[in-house]
Amino acid sequence: MGLDKFLKALPEDEEASINFASLPELSGLTAPEVSEFGQLWVEWSSDRVLEIVDRMVSLSEEQPDVEFESIFKQGLVHADSRVRARSLKGLEDSGDRTLVGLIIRLMTDDRSDEVRVAAAQSLAHLSALAQAGRLMPRDRRMLTGALFAVLEDESELQAVKLKALEAVSVFGGERIAPHIEWAWSSKNIAARQSSLYAMGRTSNPIWIERIVGDLDHDVASVRYEATVAIGEVGDESHLRVLEATLDDTDLTVQLAAISAVERIGGDRARRLIEQRLTSPEPLVVEAAQLSLETMKEEEDLDEVVTPEMARSMFGTADTLPGIDTEGYDAAEIEGWANVAVDRSQIDDFGTGVTEEAEELGLDRGDPFDIDLPPEDPWDREDYP
Repeated sequence: MGLDKFLKALPEDEEASINFASLPELSGLTAPEVSEFGQLWVEWSSDRVLEIVDRMVSLSEEQPDVEFESIFKQGLVHADSRVRARSLKGLEDSGDRTLVGLIIRLMTDDRSDEVRVAAAQSLAHLSALAQAGRLMPRDRRMLTGALFAVLEDESELQAVKLKALEAVSVFGGERIAPHIEWAWSSKNIAARQSSLYAMGRTSNPIWIERIVGDLDHDVASVRYEATVAIGEVGDESHLRVLEATLDDTDLTVQLAAISAVERIGGDRARRLIEQRLTSPEPLVVEAAQLSLETMKEEEDLDEVVTPEMARSMFGTADTLPGIDTEGYDAAEIEGWANVAVDRSQIDDFGTGVTEEAEELGLDRGDPFDIDLPPEDPWDREDYP
């Protein structure tokens, strides 16, 4: 029904303007509808397809409840590089692990530099998910291997390398340090911005002096990235240097400073944000109000959920990761404490299973309950 309604509103004359009021009808299409849509748009001009995809991306940013992911996936194999690049933008926040291999191939093999840059940028969110343990271990290995390969390729386009740097930096470690140093030392402003972004994503305070030094950089975009980064790696002792940034001549830097102060938190942070309520800039006042509300909600949550409540809700037997104690008596549980546990076999989820078992979909409750994921037509190795 949704697809039919959109197609009926679509003018046959490709020169005619498209009424995008019916665009939400393409949200959440079924697999057969997506297939039909993919067959139809190969007959349309690339300009028309690009216009539709571009509007989808904008609508996704404005209305988080719409979902065009299946269509964006089809856009990744479109003949027009502009459509592929824009579709990657639409997938930047996707958590679909089946996209890892496909986007990596776009980053390394696509004929268009624009697409390769967009692909590297799209891997930032997937890398964050992998670092948080929300993807499989093999996905993390694929991501780190491909991104570092790009960084260490001297012939690689700098724009691709910088986006790869931003993506892989979330994994931290010593291997990333020289690449951040290279970008920060570059006279190229884009490289300087990427280095600061990467410093923040590492969450490593070793970069704090570089970050603080760039808070008064001549270029506003550099000051912006430094401000965001200090919110990631700074502490309450760095609120002092953010006071000047809260009054920066650039509005985007001011807004970033409010967010950074909020992330650091504490009584002094709250007072600094309260002072912004008298700003002549409406956006600054709005940002300050939202930050204060967020800080209050977090403080209220800390007061409501006491350690005692947490223990009553979740129990105190979290001393043996990977072992579900439900259904066992106290004597059996006590006996497990004497069993040597090989923590190398315990994944980030605390399931106590090997990586191979996890990749088979072993359920954490029953070691014999295998829940294999359904076959995904996009999880393939034959990308052209």
